Amino acid sequence: MLSTVMHAERRALGFRGPETLLEVWIDPRTQDWTLVQTYTNGTSCIIAMGEHWEDLTPAPA
Repeated sequence: MLSTVMHAERRALGFRGPETLLEVWIDPRTQDWTLVQTYTNGTSCIIAMGEHWEDLTPAPA
C-alpha cells in the first residue's frame, strides 16, 4: 500500500531484534516519510510519519 497508494519507496531497513524489522519509506516527490515496524508473524505497524525527509549520507571522500 505504501508503494502503490502513497508512491513511497523503501529506503532503509534494520533489525530491531530477532523478530522485528524497521523500515523507512520515503515519497520521493514530497519527501514525506513513514517508519514501519514489521514482525516475523507478518504484522506491520506504522510507528511514525512526517515531512521533509533529508538523507544525511556522507559524501564520498
